[in-house]
Amino acid sequence: MTRNILRGLTLLLCISSILEGSDLSIRERLMGAAYLDNQAYHLLEEMTDRFGGRITGSKSNEQSMRFLQEALEKKGIKSWQEPFSFPGWVRGKDEAILIEPVKRPLRAIALGYVQSHPSFSAEVTLIDKSKEEEIAAELRGKIGLVPANVRLSTKTIDLLVKDRGLKGLLLINRKNGGQLLARTQHREGSPSTIPVFTITEEEGHWLKRLIERGEAPSVQLTTRSETKPMRTANLVATLPGQVKEKIVIGAHFDSWDLGQGALDNGLGIAQAYDVARLLKTIHPNNHYTLEFVWFNAEEFGLYGSYAYMEKHKNDPIRAMINMDMVGDPIGINAMGFDSLIPFLEGFSQQLKALSFTRAMDNKPWNGSDHIPFILRGIPSITLYAPINEESSRFYHDFGDTFDKVDEATLSKSIAIISLLAYELANDDKLNLPRLNEEETIALLRKAKLENSLRESGYWPFAD
Repeated sequence: MTRNILRGLTLLLCISSILEGSDLSIRERLMGAAYLDNQAYHLLEEMTDRFGGRITGSKSNEQSMRFLQEALEKKGIKSWQEPFSFPGWVRGKDEAILIEPVKRPLRAIALGYVQSHPSFSAEVTLIDKSKEEEIAAELRGKIGLVPANVRLSTKTIDLLVKDRGLKGLLLINRKNGGQLLARTQHREGSPSTIPVFTITEEEGHWLKRLIERGEAPSVQLTTRSETKPMRTANLVATLPGQVKEKIVIGAHFDSWDLGQGALDNGLGIAQAYDVARLLKTIHPNNHYTLEFVWFNAEEFGLYGSYAYMEKHKNDPIRAMINMDMVGDPIGINAMGFDSLIPFLEGFSQQLKALSFTRAMDNKPWNGSDHIPFILRGIPSITLYAPINEESSRFYHDFGDTFDKVDEATLSKSIAIISLLAYELANDDKLNLPRLNEEETIALLRKAKLENSLRESGYWPFAD
């Protein structure tokens, strides 16, 4: 950790000596404070150690948000909660037990929106295709075992239940080492038609070998989890500008419950906190308003960012920056908004020693809180910022803990995002038009996102 901090300070000195531009002193101060006065690291440490994971609807989620709100207010940043309703889910004591050929509990968890059901045992059969018409296995009364490279849509699962009599699913994880992958069974908010569990790669491959040898392993499934309506809230903080037109800087607040949620998305929580704090301290008077939003219920289906956009749909939002598991920033994505490209290219060049080493991306992707903004034609930005594989492999599982957070990398990301927010908030010559519906549809179709948005119920446009 000390070596990483020294490396970061060396980069800082390089940048301080060669940064160019009319706002040199402001940019140097932002960069220097991000490294030398990083308060986000210790905020994240205390929050995750005191309250643990932040699954939406839990006491831990509420306590963590109050803790963040109090931290902002201590820095003179007013914040408020914006409540919303969503289809929630409470994890119960769910169990998957191997019955044959030996009896032992499997390391497994039910996916979100799997509903409580009576315990039952059934033979396990392999499902190695993605479409109902391609699946040759006999499914009636059985539990399907699905390899990590096979993706079953909600529509296909419903057909397998209705037409083929499928009783349950076991999804093999994509990482070894006893890893699980907490997530929802779908993003529609309704109870799953059957119990769906994720199991480890090792035990999944064990079952697969048994099936391929012609044996008939059986598993007992018991689910005590429950889907129910919930109320939660986003947290919003604003640094007023000379004009009401605003830049939204967002990060999802919630996490899954198996670990501490330090990487996903404690990183984003901490980054947004320190960017707000640094700008409040160093350059509070910006041309455009800066609005910081910590979205809740992202993991269940982007409910918080959709609720924010519904409430603020008539606000003059100029652009959005989304921070979801931002590690070491080595690239940036204009998300299909060509108007952003010259600005982002110039921004990268100004970073000098920290300039992005990866070619600029200009293609939107699905599955995080920028999507509701893009669907309304708002220019959006994400960072390509990988986390080392040794840490990121614990995504959504027990090992997503604070000890995986690297302080120097966190400082670097805060420095770059602070500069990006500052530049966006003060470039009143940059033309960033909001796309109309026709232009937005064209952007999404060019990126081949229409089908995935339709399947997940996020396509808002009439046929």
